[in-house]
Amino acid sequence: MSGRISVCSLNTGENEQIDAVFRLCKDKRCVIYGTVIDEFNAPVADAVVKLLQVTGCNKTPIPLTHTFTDRYGQFLLGPLCPNKKYMLKIYKDNITIRYEQLNANSYEGKCIGVSTSNNNCNTECNK
Repeated sequence: MSGRISVCSLNTGENEQIDAVFRLCKDKRCVIYGTVIDEFNAPVADAVVKLLQVTGCNKTPIPLTHTFTDRYGQFLLGPLCPNKKYMLKIYKDNITIRYEQLNANSYEGKCIGVSTSNNNCNTECNK
């Protein structure tokens, strides 16, 4: 998913129709869009979806933000930095928690995340 939201102002004249074309700049940030379903493949409404960033070997993931699923079980989180590892935690009453590490690629601009400048992990940890 790329593109950047832009804002513009325009004034309309009397009895005028405006045919507008908007060109969005390239944006390399990413989003996570998903659906939470139960064991019967039914959407899970109002589940909590937490976004955490995995910052290195044997470190506790850092909570970044959260959202709730809509009535269709859908959620959206972002914008995310490229080349960072993320984890989702999903909670809903008796729903089992699933841990998933995610890799996001490409980025220009601000995003949700923690800046990490030192990655001295061994190669086994980065797999």
